[in-house]
Amino acid sequence: MRIDLRKRIFLNFVLVIALFGILGAILGAVLLNRTTLDEAQRRVSLDLRSAWSELQSELDRLTLFVEVLVTGKRVDEAFASPLSAQTRVSLEAVRRQCGFDFLGLTDAKGKVILRTLEPYYTGDYLSNDPLIGKALKGKTTSGFAVYGPQRLREEGGDLEERAFIVFEPTHKAKARARNNEPSGMVLVGAAPVQDDQGNIKGTLYAGVLLNRNHGLVDKIRSVVFEDQKYEGKDLGTVTIFQWDTRIATNVTLANGNRAIGTRVSEEVYDKVLENRTNWYDRAFVVNDWYLSAYDPLYDTENKVIGILYVGVLAKQYDDIKWGLWKLYAAISLGVALFALAAGLLFARRLTTSLSRLADAAGRITAGTLDLVVEEPTADDEVRDLTGAFNTMTSTLRDRDELLRNANTALEEANRTLKRLNESYLDMLGFVSHELKNALGVIYTSARALDVGLVGSMSGPQAALVQNISKNIGSAVAMTRNYLDLARIEKGELTPHVKEMDMVRDVIEPLLDELKQVIVEREVKVEKRFPSSIPMRGDPSLLKIACKNLLDNALKYGRTGGRMGIDFSQKGDEFRFKIWNEGQGQSPERLSQLFEKFVHFGSQADGSRGTGLGLFITREIVQKHGGKIWAESHQGEWMRFVFTIKPPEKTTEDIVQSAVND
Repeated sequence: MRIDLRKRIFLNFVLVIALFGILGAILGAVLLNRTTLDEAQRRVSLDLRSAWSELQSELDRLTLFVEVLVTGKRVDEAFASPLSAQTRVSLEAVRRQCGFDFLGLTDAKGKVILRTLEPYYTGDYLSNDPLIGKALKGKTTSGFAVYGPQRLREEGGDLEERAFIVFEPTHKAKARARNNEPSGMVLVGAAPVQDDQGNIKGTLYAGVLLNRNHGLVDKIRSVVFEDQKYEGKDLGTVTIFQWDTRIATNVTLANGNRAIGTRVSEEVYDKVLENRTNWYDRAFVVNDWYLSAYDPLYDTENKVIGILYVGVLAKQYDDIKWGLWKLYAAISLGVALFALAAGLLFARRLTTSLSRLADAAGRITAGTLDLVVEEPTADDEVRDLTGAFNTMTSTLRDRDELLRNANTALEEANRTLKRLNESYLDMLGFVSHELKNALGVIYTSARALDVGLVGSMSGPQAALVQNISKNIGSAVAMTRNYLDLARIEKGELTPHVKEMDMVRDVIEPLLDELKQVIVEREVKVEKRFPSSIPMRGDPSLLKIACKNLLDNALKYGRTGGRMGIDFSQKGDEFRFKIWNEGQGQSPERLSQLFEKFVHFGSQADGSRGTGLGLFITREIVQKHGGKIWAESHQGEWMRFVFTIKPPEKTTEDIVQSAVND
């Protein structure tokens, strides 16, 4: 199906735009995804740092509280009478006012002497507690800690009950041996209590239980995300994990309850808790996709005890990304439509001019040279091309006139040359034929004298007659070659193919004919062929070809050397090799041996041939569907290889064979 140039140019524009569109879409997707993801991760990282700041503010508040309280009158009174109910009530009021979950005093050895919550348990030693231990050494400190159920029970109130959490089934969570968490995570601050001389007489400590401390995580979310919502949902969420379990969160389940007791995925577990590294990525948290950030939580001994999590709804960034995609697609579509319109206009303008040129070229092909193509108004390459085309047309018109005049003279010259060539070929054939007949008579007479049919001759006479016979034989061979050349040039060398035997009809008669020369040259002939080689061919022409090759092998071979005839067959192809020991030929000469009037070299007697023998041989071999080539090792041997591939029998051959039978 032929597509005109205008459509092809327009389709090429479409293809280019499509390719660039696909490439742009891929690059746009990568850049948009990377931009939105980088922005989202940057935002989540900032939000996580803000959450850490709020937790640190809570710890600083604890530190400030215990530092101020140990300098007050109430603590002095508590150390003076730790069993006094009035003292305990006074400190309990301070605890409630500051919003702490527990408060206690120890003596200089770390023994608890007062707790403000029922059952007011005392007498246990806390010197092994890292925070209490630092306070006993005179340093105010604060940090995270995990208290077991016994410690929570001793601190009093409902701490043990609030801390206890049953695990909720969580998809992709790592398997754990038990299904609940009885311990609790706390923020604790401790400060040393000193007497007037600066001696440490004990410590004051206070703490906040993080388990189910919804007020703290909601406060962090409010500060970090400013209570922003997106499509009716809280934009951000904050979670505190004790090990891998949510103990305080504003992430909610499908029923609206807080997701207390759900657990983190195994992937986050391994990276954050086991490998102590951060984890920032997109994640499905309980019931929605979030851009999430997890940081490990450490106690005062630098042990990982949990995770601080901040998540931002991924839908907000997905919508931003899709909005950018829509804008990008709209811009790309507008650019593509503009480019297509420009391409259509360009294709129309270009093809209009080219169509005029194509139409003019067709008219020129039809023989109309008297025309001028209208040039386009725009000064560009198409206008230059049109001008050049008009110039070419004018030049062609002038040359056509000259050629018409020259053709008339050339046709007359060709007719004259053809007549001369026909006369030359006729003369060559006639002279060669007549000369061959005359030379044949002379050769027969010379041979009669040579063999003594008309009487005996003296020695010098016999030598002279023998020399005459040899030269007449050479003249006969030369005449035969010229006669064959005339037949080739006139196209009359046509094989008369028939069933034949290559050994019986060609090779053996030639060897008998050359027997005297073989004896004179003392050449040993090696025959490497079977006793019969039946095939189809023209025995007369094949005899001429083989005689030329055998003559060359004898004339240019080494006296007393070897020559041979080899035969092989592969399928319907017959291959013959005629070789001799001698000087051979150089590689650059081998390809020239089969041209007309190229001499093979000096013969053994110093004479030179016509240079037609191998040319005629090649023509005969090719007429038999074969090919011939020469091989040689200069200074050692020469070999001619030719193949014959007889044609299939024609209907005429089959009929003739039947008639003969």
